[in-house]
Amino acid sequence: MSSSIGRRVAMWRRSQFLRHVLTLLTGTVAAQVLVLVLTPVLSRLYSPRDYGLFSLYASLVATVTVVAALRYDMAIMLPRHDADAKVLKKGVTRLIIAISVGATLVCGIGSPLIARALGKPELAPWLWLVGLSIFTLGEISALTYWLNRRSNYKAIGINRVLQSGGTALAQLALALGKITGVGGLILGTLVGQGTALLTLRHKAREVRQGLDASEESIRGLFGRYRRMPLLNGPNALVDAVRTNGINLIIGVVYSGALLGQFYMAWKLLEVPLALINGALAQVFFQRLSVMERGTMFAFAKTSVYRSAVLGIIPFALIYWLSPWAFPVVLGAEWADAGNIARALVPWLFMSLITSPISTIFVVTETQHLMLAHALVYTAVPLSLLFFLKGDIVSNLTIVSLAMAVILVAFTVMALWVGHRFDRGLDPKAAVLEG
Repeated sequence: MSSSIGRRVAMWRRSQFLRHVLTLLTGTVAAQVLVLVLTPVLSRLYSPRDYGLFSLYASLVATVTVVAALRYDMAIMLPRHDADAKVLKKGVTRLIIAISVGATLVCGIGSPLIARALGKPELAPWLWLVGLSIFTLGEISALTYWLNRRSNYKAIGINRVLQSGGTALAQLALALGKITGVGGLILGTLVGQGTALLTLRHKAREVRQGLDASEESIRGLFGRYRRMPLLNGPNALVDAVRTNGINLIIGVVYSGALLGQFYMAWKLLEVPLALINGALAQVFFQRLSVMERGTMFAFAKTSVYRSAVLGIIPFALIYWLSPWAFPVVLGAEWADAGNIARALVPWLFMSLITSPISTIFVVTETQHLMLAHALVYTAVPLSLLFFLKGDIVSNLTIVSLAMAVILVAFTVMALWVGHRFDRGLDPKAAVLEG
């Protein structure tokens, strides 16, 4: 028995996959610890309504950011030669700049109209910063894919600490300097993201060198990977509409303060998700992008099992403790956030399981299946939240259970795609074969 355990420990030590996961996990843990330590302080300096307004701003930013590079940022992982990937990264940055400038003009000039439509006129002055937020997040994403391609997980981990920790520290400093309200949250976030981006550009400086070594043009590479905007772009946009649409519905149909409660619950529940899945998803995508047929199904099945085992205890504790812990740790005015956190547990536990394996559809070029899932996954929560009446916690409980069921179906579909890929079959032809 002991020799068997010893062999397994030795195997784990030799595993490159586990070393990469642990490298990313170290950075993620450090980032989340900083957030957890500072959140009880920030929750007493910024009100639920402040966080609600910030959530609306962040929703606008996130919706555009996911398509700012037309999903060509994910394609940085795919070229056989680094020189081609560098040219692709240059094209991605140009796309991000163009979209960011356009967003600045649209959201800035239209800020009074947008703010009135959201029912939050005090948000209008801050909408001029939407384009800057989109640029920093889009460029961070593109550089992260390059570092992932190069297996530089240490730099990715450091970036997470700087982005999360830097944001929280900047928001704290601004609040202590009497710059509170939604402005303090937005400006603090930009400081954290800007610091992370500058550091990331230094760590990935080789991506700007040796561009002449490639025989491909930006236009040629965009043509080669045109499936990214055509197939994966709609998936990303639908996901953004779902996530940010939920925020918008809660903010408009319920109230800004309740949106702040929801934002805080979601933010803190993302801690175990980030700790476990943030590392797994990055390494999983890198492994899948170079995986040969015959091993994908087993690898995906192991990922599902690993995520479920790692997540069951943290989420069980969240379910039982959050209604008590939130008002104690964050302050009495955050009691609703604790009850919302409990309601969200089934949904986020299944998200933990499905997040890494979702990249199967990108690698096997079956994004149309993921898009079909995404449409259902988006329509269900938005419809339920809009049409259900009464208490928001009860409504979110119904939404959470429905989403968990949909994610179970998604897991089965991902494993099915991996199985057909291993057999050399095209999942796109499965319906015709049936």
